[in-house]
Amino acid sequence: MTGRSLTLRRGRFRWVIPVLLAWLVVLPPHPAEAFRQHREVILAGEWPEPELGPQILALPQIREILKAFDETGEAVVEIRFPGGETGRAWAQSVADWMTAFGVPRQYLVLLPGSGAPDRLVLEVIENP
Repeated sequence: MTGRSLTLRRGRFRWVIPVLLAWLVVLPPHPAEAFRQHREVILAGEWPEPELGPQILALPQIREILKAFDETGEAVVEIRFPGGETGRAWAQSVADWMTAFGVPRQYLVLLPGSGAPDRLVLEVIENP
């Protein structure tokens, strides 16, 4: 009787190993891979005054965000800015430049809350 009940138990859970193997193949190596994002920070002192296209495009953060946006199929670019009118105006200026460099306006999202009064945070977030 012991041998038979052991065989039944083994047969009942025979599906577990194939399901686990399939899950490991489908699951990305790191959970963050399922929701890809690229993040850059621009400090106030790095932003050129006056704003000229070649100087803005020379910022490595802008080039990296543009590259990450181009490499993703569907993505949004979040621009997190410091609070207040100055922060909002800075974010609006960055959004205008991103549009000029080829990012469609509907893919740009401006949000308050960059974490510090002297920085902008740009994030490319790929839609899952």
